[in-house]
Amino acid sequence: MELCEGCEKMISAVILAAGMSQRMKEAKLFLPFKKHTIIEEVIDNAKSSKVDEIYIVHGDDVDRWRRIANTKGVVPIYNSNYKKGQSTSVKAGMERISRSTDGVLFLLGDQPFIKSNIINEIIDKFHRTDRASIIVPRYERKRGNPVLFHLKWKNDLLSLIGDQGARSIFIKNNDEVSYIDFDNKFYNLDIDTKEDYRDAIKVEKKVSK
Repeated sequence: MELCEGCEKMISAVILAAGMSQRMKEAKLFLPFKKHTIIEEVIDNAKSSKVDEIYIVHGDDVDRWRRIANTKGVVPIYNSNYKKGQSTSVKAGMERISRSTDGVLFLLGDQPFIKSNIINEIIDKFHRTDRASIIVPRYERKRGNPVLFHLKWKNDLLSLIGDQGARSIFIKNNDEVSYIDFDNKFYNLDIDTKEDYRDAIKVEKKVSK
């Protein structure tokens, strides 16, 4: 890779938090985690990283989301179309990010183990390379999240439809992707079911010892 010495690239973080929690059958992002909630842990991880601004795309229960966003100092974005799939949240975030942004990092609201050190390594990789415009983490060699896109992909991200995530873009453009490897798959744990939640609590207790 070619180095981009002295480059100052602005990074926007967009937290996708507008899912319907169909498998959990309750608002999973508000479930207790550590001393607050799952979504607050995700926000705090982003806030303690090198990202320059943070947006959180949410669905209903607007007042509660606004209170959380105001308390945490992040920008809430209400996605009235969230039931039409994740692509609507990606587009809602892309339409609001700063015009001076160079890269957009998409975080999932149900992944509390994506700590600031992981985010920072992804950002550092983005800063260091000129040729790769998409940075994708792998956990024990399996692709995961969060993914960082150069703003050159804005139109492609705005063209996504339905429940199609941004993954389809880097799968089609593998020559633009740079991977970064991490050695623990639990970092990429997302909480979709009650069993996932129980596993997450067990993992947190173990890593907190």
